Amino acid sequence: MVKIENECVDCPPDLGCIGSACKYKNVPRYYCDICGEESELFYYDNQELCIECIKKKLDLVEGSDIYTY
Repeated sequence: MVKIENECVDCPPDLGCIGSACKYKNVPRYYCDICGEESELFYYDNQELCIECIKKKLDLVEGSDIYTY
């Protein structure tokens, strides 16, 4: 899921706040629909998921795990 977050950096008073024109005011952040972690997301099963959550939804082909040898 995409969340728009305010990441205000509290500009010094002498510069002043430029409000909604500031690049830190409305920053998109991407969070997995299952685990909630901020990550690179992929569309899978009508959800926006990180690769780790996609792996948990898949069934491993028995004997194909090359790291068990």
